[in-house]
Amino acid sequence: MATQSSLNAGATMSGGTQGSALSTLSRSEKLLLVVPLLGGLFFGLLPILAQQWFARISQVSGDDPYIYRLAGAATFGYAVALVMAIRQGEWLPARNVVIATLTFNLGSLFAIAVAIATGTATLIVYAILVASILITAITSWLLYRHRGLAQAENDVARWLVWLVVLLAVVATALGALVLFLPNLFAQLFGFLGTDGFIYRQAGAATLGYGIMGVFQLRTPSWRLWRLPSVMALVFNGLSFVVTVLALAGGERSILLPVVALVSLIATVGTFLALRRQGK
Repeated sequence: MATQSSLNAGATMSGGTQGSALSTLSRSEKLLLVVPLLGGLFFGLLPILAQQWFARISQVSGDDPYIYRLAGAATFGYAVALVMAIRQGEWLPARNVVIATLTFNLGSLFAIAVAIATGTATLIVYAILVASILITAITSWLLYRHRGLAQAENDVARWLVWLVVLLAVVATALGALVLFLPNLFAQLFGFLGTDGFIYRQAGAATLGYGIMGVFQLRTPSWRLWRLPSVMALVFNGLSFVVTVLALAGGERSILLPVVALVSLIATVGTFLALRRQGK
């Protein structure tokens, strides 16, 4: 009897220890997340701040600089969220960001496969191939390792739920269009569409936000929504800025006012959500 009680107590303690380990990010897991973080910094900042230099090292034309900057804005959002996830060191708040990162890199692998199949792959495409395979493995392993962890409580305000529904629909639809049909997208919105690989990467990054939103809606908990909200704020805030600058510079496309409106709504909404902590 006493022995059985001891075994039960031991099992409970073991389960509690395991649950505690799964709820946090280990030192090695944090180090692994540095890999997509560095990718987000490099491929996020350069298209925004040094677009022509980025085009040269990528061996692409540099046409449609506005699309480059949108791609950079989307990618940089991942880096900011990953920095915060590593600093916080908890799994649940980081999970949706990891899901978005996995989606982004799966889309990136598709873009790379198309570039290789069509004979347009450059040296940097093969470098991104290595990075995307590594990041896909890291994020898949993290999601598998932390599977089955208890969910957080549902405490997000209804207005914020509807905002995420809107943004998830827009990001999923637009991301999928640019990823799978970049030439059609370019024709619809009056761009040259020369650099198909850059377009597809922009689509993959945007699609990651859409899928992240879908998973947010499955568990409307502020604990799980805070980092995705930061990520969305960075993406949409930068998108609004680069769009206003493009309009001021005389660029004309029906896409620009649409992006300006959606990104403004998203920026204001996510800022309020962060300020009100999801209420």
